[in-house]
Amino acid sequence: MRLARGALALLLAAFAAPLAAEDRAGEPTLRVEVSHSGDDWRATFTFPEGAKDWAFVRSNRARDLDASWRLASWKVLTPGVELVREGERDVLRATGDTMPDSVTVAFEPFSQDLFADYDPAMVFSDGTVALFTGHFLAKPWDGEAGFAASQEPAAEFAFENGSGDLTYKGRAFSSVTTRDSDTYVIFGSPDFVATEHFTGLLDPAIPSWMLGELGSFLPQALDGLNERLGSPALGGKPMVIATWAGPTPGRISRGGSVLPGIVTLRFEGDGMLEKLPDEIQPVRWFLSHETAHFWLGQTVRHPDQTAAWISEGGASLLAYRLIQSIDPAYEPGFDVAREWKDCIELSAKGPLDEADSRRDYRASYACGTVLGMIAEGAAQQNGSRDFFDFWRSLIEENRRDRGGDGIVSVSDWLAQLTRESKDPDLAARVRRFIHDGSAEPQADLCAMLARVGRRAPGCTA
Repeated sequence: MRLARGALALLLAAFAAPLAAEDRAGEPTLRVEVSHSGDDWRATFTFPEGAKDWAFVRSNRARDLDASWRLASWKVLTPGVELVREGERDVLRATGDTMPDSVTVAFEPFSQDLFADYDPAMVFSDGTVALFTGHFLAKPWDGEAGFAASQEPAAEFAFENGSGDLTYKGRAFSSVTTRDSDTYVIFGSPDFVATEHFTGLLDPAIPSWMLGELGSFLPQALDGLNERLGSPALGGKPMVIATWAGPTPGRISRGGSVLPGIVTLRFEGDGMLEKLPDEIQPVRWFLSHETAHFWLGQTVRHPDQTAAWISEGGASLLAYRLIQSIDPAYEPGFDVAREWKDCIELSAKGPLDEADSRRDYRASYACGTVLGMIAEGAAQQNGSRDFFDFWRSLIEENRRDRGGDGIVSVSDWLAQLTRESKDPDLAARVRRFIHDGSAEPQADLCAMLARVGRRAPGCTA
């Protein structure tokens, strides 16, 4: 059903955050004012004194460009300032001795996929645009020394839409100011879809069969995850924002990410126009993986990117098992074999906890799935438990709303493995694989699987 904007405001009130910046008198503050009028998009940065150069905290490359997306879509309008790429950082650099107090940039909303980061913009076929706040966050930059932590200011982001309304955390405004660098602000007056299980902002151009999966399979997935993992610590009903990037020839693309209380989905390619049998399960896996992050990533999270395999691989294996529980005819053997193959190939490059620095982002998914299979095997030998039970124990022990710190560390994960397997040496072997790497990853992984009664392709009996 469709919701009026007033009804939506009440529905999503639990997600609302303070809309005015907190009073921090005397504290240096970076203020970013983002405005839209017609086809004109601008961001004005007002800098506190003391730093000549400012680098953007989130500077991951665009996937198709393999280069800076800001340099491709931003233009500095203020004289005496340039936007440059320094290593893996986008930097606003003063060409003179000092940075002007205020710097204005004209930009086009960039909606292409990034490596391991949120889309800067989500652009809908009806003209709605959602901008990610965190891509406007910058900090003082010392070049080779990196960020100048001692000079780090607070930051606030102000958004104004001269061409219509704004939606922030489910509420409609004419303008909004926030310190939240982990959310989207929506420009426009779109229709929101509400179901018992989620609230959606769904691009009407998404192929109809995909909209059907969003409406039918997604509620089943959320029901299953709630039943097996407990209630997520969201504070309200989850929100799904889904866009259609168009029928790009020769492409089938599904991308997604998770923010507090929000899953974003991005579909693209002429291969997704028709409902093909080979596409149904990959789409279901994608929806299951992303929604699993309400638990593995939000209710609890991994400590840093070196341990991304905990959440990414965990969500992947949970997704395979969730689909099996909903559709018993589904057999994930081929998909799991691909994870195994990718993990072995990527492990030959170095330790798992260095994969992110090597830009081997796929390793967190593939090897995280394989390590999850080891944990699953241990749980199955421990009173016929399964991977959901393994993760529910970790969630219950560490969730912040039950007194934990909200983090599942490598040590936490390995301790749970030992509790399931009663085999401390197995956890020690997994730890070495994560931190030290392996000269023979297939042999080592096969040996670890064998200790829990499991095998994978290429493992001897």
